[in-house]
Amino acid sequence: MLERDMIAVIADDFTGAAEIGGVGLRHGLNVVIETKVEKDEDADLLVIAADTRTLSPDCARKEIKELTRKLLELNPKYIYKKLDSVLRGNIAEELDAQLEISGKKKAVIIAGNPNFKRLIKGGVYYVDGAPLAETSFADDTEYSIQSSSVVELLGSDRKNVTSASVEQPIPDLGLVVGDVTNNEDLKKWSKVIDCDTVAAGGAGFFDVLLEQDFKKLSNGEESKCKLGEKTLYVFGSAYPKSNELIQSIKDSKVFISNMPEDIYWEKNFKKSLLLNWAQEIVQKIEEKRRVIVTINHSGSEEEDIAIRIRETVGQLVKIIVDLVEFDDMLIEGGATAAVIFKSLNITRLYPFNEIEPGVIQMNVAGYPRLSITTKPGSYIWPKEILLGE
Repeated sequence: MLERDMIAVIADDFTGAAEIGGVGLRHGLNVVIETKVEKDEDADLLVIAADTRTLSPDCARKEIKELTRKLLELNPKYIYKKLDSVLRGNIAEELDAQLEISGKKKAVIIAGNPNFKRLIKGGVYYVDGAPLAETSFADDTEYSIQSSSVVELLGSDRKNVTSASVEQPIPDLGLVVGDVTNNEDLKKWSKVIDCDTVAAGGAGFFDVLLEQDFKKLSNGEESKCKLGEKTLYVFGSAYPKSNELIQSIKDSKVFISNMPEDIYWEKNFKKSLLLNWAQEIVQKIEEKRRVIVTINHSGSEEEDIAIRIRETVGQLVKIIVDLVEFDDMLIEGGATAAVIFKSLNITRLYPFNEIEPGVIQMNVAGYPRLSITTKPGSYIWPKEILLGE
């Protein structure tokens, strides 16, 4: 068998890294996801879950510089930059850093994905036909989106950011956000990438790039997924849930364990409250009940409450894992996943099943009996997985 060059990806959050891993599985690649750069001789696709979306711009820039340096030492075929699908986070700062270290001149950003009805026309982002700023993404308490212009999303004060259709000439320097109105546009943009260009964007564009070198074994259709009797779900995303989904969960046999009010509202809550919450969940898991951890509260004006809540959830999961052994953990939201993995000292995962695009099942280094499944907060859980149907 011929040895093939490794491809590297830097993702700005964990669920984005897992989504890219799922794309690699479609093409028959051996995928490894890491939280730090380590040489893996068996990896065809090495994905670094950088968790830079939650950092300050300066810290994100510094982290991407360091990751790019370390990845270049592994001599990958190229380094793809996986971004948030609706351009949240430190997009421009991270790409500027990667360009500087890699010695490339421009980055082409293809964030649109027609398969998810996410299109960019004339530099304006649309989700299911509505301008981005008029969708539920505007209600995200941590990353509220107030503009539908892709240039403004990357920073209206930046002179090196432009938008263009695939038919237009593009600048030789800087950041270019490409219009995407259909799948044919994705293919055309893939032909624009050359040795002076960093390819960046979503999983849809990465899928098209891989098609140039690897035969696609599947199209990301829904795959079978059997969960164990002892399963924990962690809903960490602030992205709004549909009333229909919430009602379906309530009608199922899944046990919902919402964060106690005293933990949510009190910054310096008693640690015994966290232990009691964990013990309640452990009891249900031992009864072979599926448990969903939720944070169904809002309205707090506490500064940086999202960070505190995530860290609290990480502590909760650590207590649960120490008290009971279970089969599956399903996590919603990249920042939540990153905190949980840090609390459990998880630094390497091996994707093995793309249940559907963005919903990825993985084995975990250091936890041989545990399977972890993640998805981005704005994606929908397959009902049969969520409700055990």
